[in-house]
Amino acid sequence: MSKLLSYKEIRISSSTSPIEYKSAGYRQRYLAIERKEIANTGIDCETCLFYANVSGMDMKNPTKISNKLNQGIHTLDQDFISDLSCLIPNGHYVVTLLKVYPRVKREAHGTEYYKAGLRNMSSMRKIEEYIVPIQSSESLNPIAINEYIERMDVKETPTALSISFLDIKYPLKDFDEVWVYSHFLLDGHHKMFAAGKAKKAITLLSFLSIDESFANKEQIDKLFHVLT
Repeated sequence: MSKLLSYKEIRISSSTSPIEYKSAGYRQRYLAIERKEIANTGIDCETCLFYANVSGMDMKNPTKISNKLNQGIHTLDQDFISDLSCLIPNGHYVVTLLKVYPRVKREAHGTEYYKAGLRNMSSMRKIEEYIVPIQSSESLNPIAINEYIERMDVKETPTALSISFLDIKYPLKDFDEVWVYSHFLLDGHHKMFAAGKAKKAITLLSFLSIDESFANKEQIDKLFHVLT
């Protein structure tokens, strides 16, 4: 499971982000960029386990933000969080800084994502954590990946950026509840792939949406209590 380094609750009310949340039917939630749906975040089935479907889009982030993330984030700096309002939609969030250990998973139908951890909360309740790239690994630059691996080998820890959700699911067997904690990457595809390939840790700056998660505030508070 990822290691929680720090977190804080915030509200964003003056965002200029091209990203938006779209709903389409019962418990379906999409991420869209400039009105193009880029990811079905996989909650449409309450009983099945994790699912993600992405169409992919290369986000161009401001240089100041990309440079800061490439250097690595060590604390939740309020000024930098404010700078990120150009990327994160308006809403109520828990901003978290996590240390993650990604493991690449590829499904038979071609979907790629990273497993980030599993933790049993009780005999019938568990947390599963996933990181979902918006870009496929085939679209990534191998030179950039190798550069990140070399930097990680000298103890650098760059930071990726995500919008995240906590969704409570009710599988038909084995567990009463599965808490799906999923992170959708906005920045850091090369870093995350490099960390997975090198079996190294990376930090993740996550904006968990309280408004869009299919979990109540008490459950979200419980998640961070468990991760602490």
